[in-house]
Amino acid sequence: MSRSRVPHPEDRADARMASLLDAALRVFARRGYRAARIDDVADEAGVTKGAIYHYFDTKEALLLRVIEHYQARAFLRAEEALRDTRLPASTRIRSLVRKVFGRRSDEVGNSLLALLIRNAAQEVPRVHDRWLRDGPARLWTLIAGLVEEGKARGEFRADADGEIGARILVSGLMLQLMWQPHAPGVTAVAADVDRLIDSGVELFLAGLRPVTPGRTRE
Repeated sequence: MSRSRVPHPEDRADARMASLLDAALRVFARRGYRAARIDDVADEAGVTKGAIYHYFDTKEALLLRVIEHYQARAFLRAEEALRDTRLPASTRIRSLVRKVFGRRSDEVGNSLLALLIRNAAQEVPRVHDRWLRDGPARLWTLIAGLVEEGKARGEFRADADGEIGARILVSGLMLQLMWQPHAPGVTAVAADVDRLIDSGVELFLAGLRPVTPGRTRE
């Protein structure tokens, strides 16, 4: 008879921290950075305010840890897409973008994205700069690297500017996803998330493919 594994104290501590950060994520996304209070996070997480201050000295430190936690989840999924280097670069780009953006169809994730883009730059610039460096910039750097691999293998045209293309792909998807919660009031911005992700990637890849013999690019 097999025995269930008894959780290690460190596992329980990690689970409590993850639960606390998820609660903080919901509060920041719902109320915005300036309006959010540590008391709100404590209520959401079902802990005392003192328990939060045991780990975080300031609200800014808590927001930074929330972002790091959120990014770590996204890039852990990204690693799965990059693992098999035998696959074509285009296949790995599709998988990478899907794994990173496919989980952002939830309202909380999109609201946090809006918070970071619209408010954090002015209210907590140091946190915003860390998020920009370790999130969007890191992602488009990974995609640009895959484009270079594809160029070296002849999968993509040699003159393609992978870095600029990757920047536009990442920032475009981020903005479109950020706008989706506003769709009830502005129906023109409404779009199916899967369509946004999949079609956006296919348009990106179409611009990288070699020119068919006998045809020229205008």
